[in-house]
Amino acid sequence: MTEADFIHIITQNRQVYGLYSVGYGLLSLTALIAAYLLRNTPLWFRSLAAAITVFQIFITFTGFTAVNTGFFTMMTELSKAAASGGAPMIKDVMIAGGSTPGQPFEAPSWAILGLIATLIHAAGTVYLFTMAKWEKDD
Repeated sequence: MTEADFIHIITQNRQVYGLYSVGYGLLSLTALIAAYLLRNTPLWFRSLAAAITVFQIFITFTGFTAVNTGFFTMMTELSKAAASGGAPMIKDVMIAGGSTPGQPFEAPSWAILGLIATLIHAAGTVYLFTMAKWEKDD
């Protein structure tokens, strides 16, 4: 595999990550609209809808995590190739960017916030479907 092929695959990975971002935003909007539209249905039905939506939230989070882990793995391999002389263009880019060729790429320490946000999103979804008071009590 050439250096250009590797860069092309990494670019496709980032495109998938971007699509997951758009999809997650649409999932959030759809869940809010569905919770509002189902507000007058029986609790068992709203609970089932909440469970399905929470499942979709965690499937999307799993996809995000897998795509991002693949990105860091590919970038680490490309960094190793740059250090060994197999990717001279990437070596120049890494040096110009202040990185050292050969060093591994890792998720930032604040990446755990994504999991926390997902758990909050799931809990909020359950609340919206099952416990939220949508009409004002006069």
